[in-house]
Amino acid sequence: MHEKTTIANYSPLEHMLQRSDALHEALDAVLGGAAFDDSPRSVAALGMCDVAMEHATALRALMALRLPTAATSLIRLQFEALTRAMWLLYAATDTAIDKLLAPLTLDSEQAAKNLPGASNMIEQIRKRVGQGAPPVAHQMLSHFKEVSWHAMNSFVHSGIHPLQRSTDGFPTQLTLQVLRNSNGLSTMTGMTMAVLTGDEAVAKSMSKIRPAFADCLPDLLKP
Repeated sequence: MHEKTTIANYSPLEHMLQRSDALHEALDAVLGGAAFDDSPRSVAALGMCDVAMEHATALRALMALRLPTAATSLIRLQFEALTRAMWLLYAATDTAIDKLLAPLTLDSEQAAKNLPGASNMIEQIRKRVGQGAPPVAHQMLSHFKEVSWHAMNSFVHSGIHPLQRSTDGFPTQLTLQVLRNSNGLSTMTGMTMAVLTGDEAVAKSMSKIRPAFADCLPDLLKP
C-alpha cells in the first residue's frame, strides 16, 4: 500500500477492532439459540438482517487488513440491508415480500427492481409509526442517513471522499468512527432480530448490550 494510505497509529484501531469483535460475539450469544417464526415477512426480514451482519463482518476484516477505503464503502451496503430488513418487518406489503422471496429468475429480478429505495423505505416506516413500527426504528434510520448519506455515496461511487483519503491518508479517528458506525448498524440489526424472535427474554438481553459497549458505538446509540 502507498505510504499515504496507511493508518498511522494502529493501537487505537486494534483496540476498537477487539471491542467490535466482542460486541458481535455478545450479539451472537443473545441471538444464537433464538427461534424465529417461518412467516414470509419474518423470513425476508431475517434474511436481510443476515446480509447486514455479513457486511459488518467484511468491514471489520478489511479494517484489520488496513484497507480502510474498501471497508468504509461497505457502510452503505450495511445500512441499506438494515433499512430493507426494518422495512420488510414494519412497512412492506405482502406483494413486495413475495417479490423478494420469489425464486431468482430474470422475471423476478426485474420485478424486484421496482421496490423502493432507502429514502422511500424510511418514509414508509415513518408512516407506520404507531401502527406497528416503533418511533425509534424511524428515528435511528433517518438520523443515520441524514448525517452519513453523502459520504456513503461518495465512497460507493468513487467520489471526492475516497480520492482525498487516497491522497491525504486515512486518519485514525476516521477509521474509529467508521467502526463505531458499523457497530451501531449491527446493534440496530440485533435489535431488529430480537423483535423477530417475539421473545421478551431475548429483547431484554439485547437491551443490555448498548450500555456494555457504549465505547464502541456512535453517539446515536449511546445510552
